[in-house]
Amino acid sequence: MYPTKIKSITILLAVALLALALTACGSSGKQSGADNSSSGATDTATASQELVVHAKNWEFDKKEYTVKKGEPLKISLESQNVHGIEIANTDVKLEPGESTVITIDNAGDYEISCYIPCGTGHHEMKATLKVV
Repeated sequence: MYPTKIKSITILLAVALLALALTACGSSGKQSGADNSSSGATDTATASQELVVHAKNWEFDKKEYTVKKGEPLKISLESQNVHGIEIANTDVKLEPGESTVITIDNAGDYEISCYIPCGTGHHEMKATLKVV
């Protein structure tokens, strides 16, 4: 009977982990007021503005970040946990410790989301990059 309990517990844990992984996925990629061709990543540009996004369990340090359109922007991600950011309708996709320089030429709101499944609150891990 003891081996049966271990097998049952193992199966239950496997199902729970699978359910957690499936519910943690998701990124709508929604964006409003901006053109899809509005940015290009480049590692050689000198940034005139800098944005550091801090991520922690299921949230970013701000709900909204504001930057100027048409100016090179250095974006960095800092996180002690497993998170990554992507910005809708741009080429930005960063993991902790990474950075890139982009220029967004079109004003609008761009959705920032975590693209690495990080737990039960993953689907709520969103912020807005407001380009003015």
